[in-house]
Amino acid sequence: MSAVATRVEQVERARAAAPSGRRSLRAVVRRGLRDHRRAPLTWGLPLGAMCALIVGMYPSIEDSLKELTRSYPQGLKDAFGIEELNTVEAYLDAEMFSLIVPVAIGFFAVRSISHAISVPEERVYLDTALAAPLSRRVLVLGSFLVTALACVAVLLVVYGLTMVVGVAAGTGLSAGKTAAGVANVWPLAVFFAGFAALVAGFLHRSAPVTAIAAGTLVGMYVVDLVGKLADPLEPARYLTVFKYYGSGLTEGIDPVAFAGLTVCGALLAFAGALLFERRDVLA
Repeated sequence: MSAVATRVEQVERARAAAPSGRRSLRAVVRRGLRDHRRAPLTWGLPLGAMCALIVGMYPSIEDSLKELTRSYPQGLKDAFGIEELNTVEAYLDAEMFSLIVPVAIGFFAVRSISHAISVPEERVYLDTALAAPLSRRVLVLGSFLVTALACVAVLLVVYGLTMVVGVAAGTGLSAGKTAAGVANVWPLAVFFAGFAALVAGFLHRSAPVTAIAAGTLVGMYVVDLVGKLADPLEPARYLTVFKYYGSGLTEGIDPVAFAGLTVCGALLAFAGALLFERRDVLA
């Protein structure tokens, strides 16, 4: 009886010593942000430099762009959301925010989730972290929050570089419209972070997780593009997140779509956390 009582006391002491879920989540987020401290430079600087280049060259090609867009086929204009490239915001949107920036940030989100969840499992040191003790649910949700915050940091760098060059070149670039265009990318990245977490809830290795999530990202873009070009396939666009992405630079942020994609991403991440909690890990 005394041995049983001693064992019960040990279990109770272990439970008391274990950190709460909130403290564990804060620890995961702090560690994740420290691991992502270079992301604003390695991802934000190249994307920001490309946006800055587009903005900086706009004054020198503005007149020729107006003539050029008149010769574009209507289908091409519809596919890329091009009406008239008569403002620097419209040109920046067509060149960067219709494809390059959202796909790049979406891939960054996928890679971040895969690196935080699947890579430790694949390299067989996840069990060490989980013995901290750290619950699997907290690990997944903490990684999701870290990815969302890292995307904010990357997009802030993109915004800063774009605005600095836009002002210096005298383009008349609107700070408000540019902020809306940059912010509009964030819920799309959050959605794919959640989707990657869901895939990681099923699979053990990082390569399939990244391939499936990134492939879905590109596949959705292609389906959305084809749906714009072919009227019979237009209903398929409703199955892609790019249908709800829109153009923050030229049309502003759609609050319903913004909130909807963010909530969907969070729900996918939560579902991934539940799946990850219930399956075996590599050992």
